[in-house]
Amino acid sequence: MSRKPAPEWIARRGCSQFGLSALQRAVLLSLWDHANSSRESWPSAPTIAAETGYSDRAVKAALVTLSDRGFITRMGTEHYESGSSWSRHAVKWSLTESPRSVIAA
Repeated sequence: MSRKPAPEWIARRGCSQFGLSALQRAVLLSLWDHANSSRESWPSAPTIAAETGYSDRAVKAALVTLSDRGFITRMGTEHYESGSSWSRHAVKWSLTESPRSVIAA
């Protein structure tokens, strides 16, 4: 996957300025890589885990923390057919445009 430029607040200042762990920053970067022009992203936890090298469990914990802190917002679950007899469920996330609102909270 080719990386698109991430916002500076994720790419450079995420860990130090906002107190994010390396795991949380890696999850944000993965979400950003999958985001559309509306900053919506829906990779699965296993996909994020494979891209970041962290476990599914660690990624899921990071998603909860990032959501609780306001860096991402859970938009709901998408259900779609994958071409087989089962359907996939993907959680859709929206990334914060600017962390200023997170800091003010």
